[in-house]
Amino acid sequence: MPREYYTDLRNFLEALDQRGKLYRWSRPVDKDSELMPLMRLQYRGRADEARQAFLFENVTDAKAGRYDMKVLTGMYGSSRSIIGLGMGCEDPQGIYEKWRHAVTHPIAPVVVERGKVQEEVHTGAELEKIGLTMLPAPVEEPGFSGAIRVTGPFITKDAETGMRNVGMYSGHFYGPDRFLAGIARIHDAMLYHFPVARRRSEALPVAVCLGALPDIAYVAAANIPYGLDELSVAGAIRNRPVELVRCKTIPLEVPAEAEIVIEGELSTETTAREKAFSDYPGYLMAEHASKQVVKVKAITCRRGAIFPAILVGLPPSESNGISRTCREMMLDNYLKYGCGIPEVLEVSCPEMGGGWNWWVIRMKKSHPSKPQQVLHAAASMGATNKVIIVVDEDIDPKDPEMVMWAMSFAMQPHRDVQITTGRSPLLDPSAHALMTKPEDRSFPPPIGCSGMLIDATRKGPYPPVGLPKKHFMERAMEIWRQERMPELKLRTPWYGYPLGMWTAEDDAQAEAVTKGDYFGTSVKKNDEGKH
Repeated sequence: MPREYYTDLRNFLEALDQRGKLYRWSRPVDKDSELMPLMRLQYRGRADEARQAFLFENVTDAKAGRYDMKVLTGMYGSSRSIIGLGMGCEDPQGIYEKWRHAVTHPIAPVVVERGKVQEEVHTGAELEKIGLTMLPAPVEEPGFSGAIRVTGPFITKDAETGMRNVGMYSGHFYGPDRFLAGIARIHDAMLYHFPVARRRSEALPVAVCLGALPDIAYVAAANIPYGLDELSVAGAIRNRPVELVRCKTIPLEVPAEAEIVIEGELSTETTAREKAFSDYPGYLMAEHASKQVVKVKAITCRRGAIFPAILVGLPPSESNGISRTCREMMLDNYLKYGCGIPEVLEVSCPEMGGGWNWWVIRMKKSHPSKPQQVLHAAASMGATNKVIIVVDEDIDPKDPEMVMWAMSFAMQPHRDVQITTGRSPLLDPSAHALMTKPEDRSFPPPIGCSGMLIDATRKGPYPPVGLPKKHFMERAMEIWRQERMPELKLRTPWYGYPLGMWTAEDDAQAEAVTKGDYFGTSVKKNDEGKH
């Protein structure tokens, strides 16, 4: 683990560069038609461990314009190792205990007089003329995306209690000085802060923070319980207070080390229809729902600012990498410590489940009731989870083939599957397809959406796993190496082991066969008798 957390995003990029996790594109790249397709090639064609952050140093657009700002993508979540480094851990497995420590030992932020994010301040007529177009936001899905956007931490506050929320949302450009707030009704900013502002007949101040340190992105993406300040959790991750500066035009504070901040006011009255965009389910959101309009009051930035573009859409994508890892950290902490279930060994939110819709939990079953306890505890962590599966301790939850094996041969649907209701679909198109009223999108009548809880643990003694015993496999590995065969990446299980339905006589018989006694003459026979 690094001795000290990074000072800013640029310092973090140096760390990625030193580890071969950053690729610099020096050639001109068109942000409207080439930039994100290049990133998509990496996501569709490279394994997780090989993925890098991309820094585009010569950015153009479809009208032959050139930008002073560089564009950075993949820096927060393109691979598990990058997320580990973003959490301050050389070993990605360390992120779970790091998160546990952070949520239990928060460090409150401090306000400072000045910060680099305000080296340049753009307001007034400049915003109306140029505004958001000064930012090199790329077209994410050329040929399908109906607009461009920024995705990053949004900071809001309750105007009466002062309770802050930091959430990972998108701002869809609607004009030089306006964008649409891509915030779901069940997210804290809309659930708690928006109603207060509307009751007071006020706009809701919102600050979009782009290019802060990775910890800010992670706490924004995690579903941290409302009331626990996300910036305090970030402070614990970096082991020092997050330094904040006061915004220039709205009553909010933002991380001083950020590259860019968009200050705005979210209208509680004015809405506009969004245009097609891609999101975590892997489909274009083309329903053109109405979203609240945000009026941009100022854009502040560092000199020579780097624009961070978080790719959202079909997994794997950066937003998915961030979201699913944050979900894993939260779920691991919640089950083991919040619910006090030490039998939970590991959690996995697979890429193609979008972080929200498919969770697999590996557990040690100390009692027949424990799988049900784990399933219902996990379901209680939020209103959006859809499929939750528990598997035995010898099943790798990150290996979909092993999870499929468990579901195929350790589960009976009539006995081990439960359907729950009262769920919220977020952007799941399977829930939206039959809806006619836009207001039903967040909770379809009469009972919302549904979820599925699956106990895929073995319910009693099983025969041994059908592979050679460990010492025979280890001998085979020695021979493999001696022959200088290609390097192996063994998947669990790679040797057989008993699971209760196996006797000493079975063992003796099998051992005799390995010594050439194929008919078991050296083993006492007790299976012959009169019929």
